[in-house]
Amino acid sequence: MQTGAFVLAAAFAEDPLMTYFWPRPAMREHALPLFWDSRIASRADTGMVDSACDEDGKIVSVALWEPAGIVSSIAKPFSLFRALKGHLPRALAASRQMEDVRPDTPHLYLAAVGTRPDSQRQGFASSLLEQRLASSVEPCFVVCNSRAALPFYQRFGFVQQGELTIDHGPVVYPMLLSR
Repeated sequence: MQTGAFVLAAAFAEDPLMTYFWPRPAMREHALPLFWDSRIASRADTGMVDSACDEDGKIVSVALWEPAGIVSSIAKPFSLFRALKGHLPRALAASRQMEDVRPDTPHLYLAAVGTRPDSQRQGFASSLLEQRLASSVEPCFVVCNSRAALPFYQRFGFVQQGELTIDHGPVVYPMLLSR
């Protein structure tokens, strides 16, 4: 399993959407590395997996992107199925809801960005976003999973596009960075 999967698993361990998928902490701890390993693998073909390392060369932050016109297919479906198990219908419904709010026009999609908790607030995720956004001429879209994270994206110029309640679960926040 990729190191980046463990980084994102730690970063999203208490994320509202992840706790909706896996309410029990022990189940979430087991499932998240499998989930993120599949999500990373699905973006490997597009070359849009960015990572940042600390001074010791360890990966501490990962960003997953989809370029304009690309919707990543599911990679490692068995790993994803093992991760989601009985929560698959809930996850698929949430995924469909979030896909439905994506812009119809070409855009760069930030699927996820996360930093290990012990390395947060040191600029690793910011540097990943700055690098990718600097080379993009198209709008960028992200679904922010928590109200607390809104200011992080707003610093880059993302503007909230309303709120989306995931079925009977958390509220997420579609955000767009226009160019």
